[in-house]
Amino acid sequence: MSGFAFPPARPGDAFRFRVSDVVEVPLRGYLLRLRLLEGSPRVSELGPGRYLRLRAPDGEERVVRVRDYAVVGGKATQARLERTRELDVVISREDALAGGRPIRSGWVVVGTARSAGERAA
Repeated sequence: MSGFAFPPARPGDAFRFRVSDVVEVPLRGYLLRLRLLEGSPRVSELGPGRYLRLRAPDGEERVVRVRDYAVVGGKATQARLERTRELDVVISREDALAGGRPIRSGWVVVGTARSAGERAA
């Protein structure tokens, strides 16, 4: 059993991933390794230009923009996501370190934000 307590799911959370690893990628940003906890997301919902809503273990939320897929573990396809239940995405350094509080292992992706306008929410 891990020492992480996952934030509870809320109504409207279509899927949830746990951030299992965060790695700085020089000149690109930060790679987030996401492990699927529940739901059946489409790879297209998590692709470049989309916004993900992340929740810290204490409940703080942040919206980040996906810059790209990371191909370290292989090409991001729907079949691969369904088989491995894992996806690597790259976000900007600014998003990863916003407010002086970096995203870390144990944060949870709780679905996508509908638009960039929700970023400030």
